[in-house]
Amino acid sequence: MQFIEKFKESTSLIEKFKEDGAYLCWVMALYLERNDIIELATDGLTDGSNDKKIDFIDLDISNGKIILAQGYYSQSNNKDEAPANKASDLNTAAAWLISGNLADIPNNLRDIIKTCREAIDNDDIDSIEILYVHNLPESDNCKKELLTVAAHLSALFENKGIDIIGKELGISSIEALYRSKKSQIVIKDKIEFDSKPVFRETSDGWNAYLFSVSGDWLYNLYKRYGEDLFSANYRGFLGSGKRKKINNEIRQSAEAEPNNFWAYNNGITILTLDIDNQNEEKTTIIGASIINGAQTTGSIGSVDDNKLDNLKKIKILCRVIKCSDVGLIPKIIKTNNTQNAITSWDVYSNDTIQVSLKKKFDFYCKPYSLKRGFDDDYKSGLGIVTVAQPTLAFEGNYAEANRGKNNIFINKYLYKAVFENKKARHLLLTYTLSKAVDEIKYNVKQTPIIKQNPTENDKKKLELFRNLKFKMFFISIIADCLESIIDSSVDKNHVAISKDYAVKPIEEIINNWIAPANSVLTALVGKIKDTDINDYINNKYKYYDLCKDVSSLISMLKDTSGSKTFASVKLMIRNG
Repeated sequence: MQFIEKFKESTSLIEKFKEDGAYLCWVMALYLERNDIIELATDGLTDGSNDKKIDFIDLDISNGKIILAQGYYSQSNNKDEAPANKASDLNTAAAWLISGNLADIPNNLRDIIKTCREAIDNDDIDSIEILYVHNLPESDNCKKELLTVAAHLSALFENKGIDIIGKELGISSIEALYRSKKSQIVIKDKIEFDSKPVFRETSDGWNAYLFSVSGDWLYNLYKRYGEDLFSANYRGFLGSGKRKKINNEIRQSAEAEPNNFWAYNNGITILTLDIDNQNEEKTTIIGASIINGAQTTGSIGSVDDNKLDNLKKIKILCRVIKCSDVGLIPKIIKTNNTQNAITSWDVYSNDTIQVSLKKKFDFYCKPYSLKRGFDDDYKSGLGIVTVAQPTLAFEGNYAEANRGKNNIFINKYLYKAVFENKKARHLLLTYTLSKAVDEIKYNVKQTPIIKQNPTENDKKKLELFRNLKFKMFFISIIADCLESIIDSSVDKNHVAISKDYAVKPIEEIINNWIAPANSVLTALVGKIKDTDINDYINNKYKYYDLCKDVSSLISMLKDTSGSKTFASVKLMIRNG
């Protein structure tokens, strides 16, 4: 298995979170297309024995998702399947997420579960995914347990329009998922059309056919391949529940007016590896990804069982494109995905700003990834995805940073605020600071394990980092205290790592941040004491007063005996 070999290379991840926790988070990063696995593990893994059967939890407001996962890691390769009782434990996990008494939920889970419930109540959630992740073959027993969990949750949220997805991620599905990241077209099978092409068009680098396919043909295609059909699409099927108005209307049209569907619908576009039209009676393609029409396809695939006969009456416009020009493929995919707003940073991968930044980072021997997830360029951790939030927070807009990565790329003014006219060394500064904060958070979460009697300050730090909004808020605090740290005026939009330090290993730059960032955290805890941190996060006036107080404490510390704490970071920062 290729993915197992790749996972074994993640030695620092395994060292921090042990093999079972590291495996769960490595797979979740692959599944969720998250670049920063350490950050995901630090935020998502639950701690302690009283975890309410929740091994991993993730709230993604920008994509409207809650992810719950139970993990199992076998040290033996002789087992045929993972224990089904671990899958059934997700019933307990789901119950605690939805309705368990908050007073009975341990501190390490209380804040995230409370926030998840608020997101559900505010209609910010489109789907809840219940995942069983293990390193053994998939089984019918586990599948049945997950279907039971999903059915129970679906009944609870019937009036909310929230899609419930239960999945078993064993070695076969994880391997397929890993391989799919290497290829835009996952499905390589031969697929035969149920009609002849009615039109053909060719040009340099591509040729295409136009079909009118039946709803029955598309329904069977979706039932056979599912989400793999959308491997080269910016988005998959978004569901057809009550809150997915357009998709629900597509499904209703298919059920109620099958004869008019062709006139109502824009059709689908398929990208293929090859087209065989030698036989005049039929056309066969090799490989398929639907790059436009995911919502049409999924809506047809979700037609009620008692309306399936209508599918034979439906006709759907279908374009099939074979492209031999590698450079054209991303453009074809992009331009076929402009009918709906694209909530992804993928569309910026060829942006001139990003191409320029990649060249600048190359100059400092730092790989800069232009993609999300597991691509081969992702070695240092630096990339379009990982620098966006910390940069926005550092420059003062921690509120927008806390809305999620997608929020930055949806709103062009935020994207420009982060990337336009920025030096690579400035992004290097914000990213390494963010990684230092992750390291501090990891160490703080280890406190109950290391110390039998944590101090009040230790407990307060734990409380702060359990707040989902605190990380970006803390980065903003450090930025506003930076003048006191380095004894120099600071332009937060352009302050940067010096040219001499920019060529050093990224781990060294991160380590230089840890001591001063820890000092800021200690000063922060000393000022807020028993106050709820949300009072400062939600009130700019209180925020600015807090920054002044923390800056004063840092200055006092430097004047007494703490100047060495800040010496390393002072050496590596230049204002521009």
